Amino acid sequence: MSLHALQVKLSKLTNRSRSYPYQCLAAGRKWHQYLWRDVNNQFVLEASPDQSLYYMTTQRDGVKPGDYIEISGLGSASHYQIIQLERYCDPPDMWMATLRKLTLNFGYSQV
Repeated sequence: MSLHALQVKLSKLTNRSRSYPYQCLAAGRKWHQYLWRDVNNQFVLEASPDQSLYYMTTQRDGVKPGDYIEISGLGSASHYQIIQLERYCDPPDMWMATLRKLTLNFGYSQV
């Protein structure tokens, strides 16, 4: 990886982390990125009946409870934290997660 590419990657990570209060982001957690244009194709995202939580189903390795999900594109981005993760047996990299939406001001959404 070139020095410029590394600087750009670090800059994006730093800018994202500054968007949320420090105490709201868990140290050592990964960000997993998805695109809105892939909804219902690469992943499914549904609101819970009371709309305080969301459910996401997709296939991807390396995802753990506490990690963050970013869904971007179409001029906006939404950020979520995985609060519960259930894995399927077949295929083994398929999972369903319960997500809580993050907000810029308070960390978790105040619904």
